[in-house]
Amino acid sequence: MRRIAPVLALLLLVALPACTSEPEGSRHTTLTLLLNNDVTAEQKSAVEQRLRAMPSVENVAFENREQAYEHQKELLKDKPDLLADAKPEHMPESFHATVTDVSVAEAVDLVMATVDGVEWVGLQIAAAKPLPSRIGVILRLEPGVTDEQRATVEKGVRALRGAESMTFEGSDAAYERPRRQCRGKGELATQLTPPRWHVRRCGSGSPWITKSPR
Repeated sequence: MRRIAPVLALLLLVALPACTSEPEGSRHTTLTLLLNNDVTAEQKSAVEQRLRAMPSVENVAFENREQAYEHQKELLKDKPDLLADAKPEHMPESFHATVTDVSVAEAVDLVMATVDGVEWVGLQIAAAKPLPSRIGVILRLEPGVTDEQRATVEKGVRALRGAESMTFEGSDAAYERPRRQCRGKGELATQLTPPRWHVRRCGSGSPWITKSPR
């Protein structure tokens, strides 16, 4: 797996049920799974089957390298230099789906990230008008993070415009929270494994969400 920083396992901004400004039933989340470059046909099939079996997951679609390249061309049509050296074979294959119950989106993300052949998982609030005025942020820290590094991360998050209501969760609490959210919703809770990271949570006024790759 790729790592972009020794301290942060990943950054996930996700619509948390307790931190959004809209009724829970009015929202859904889009889920993207990027596959490893060397993913096998068997692994690809297993990823799709596992994804389709997730509760509240609908509209599962596969995107091949050529489709991904054309998608990027459209997104970057005003910045052609960014794709000057790119080719379809450089693009990862992926699956895209909709999570209709935002309360289980984080658990689906965590489970699918452990499936063989998956390189990266991302969540994003589906396009809607108006966009949520308040969302939740989850920042996962590597297990070996020092107190100094953790303080630096917290300082950086607090400096973000609109960030508020920050709390810290140890590994046990970070494991129990998504388990509680998906109890009674199939077998998703039993598929979660105890994490080896710590979590900081806070509210945010930013109307968008994203997730950095591992």
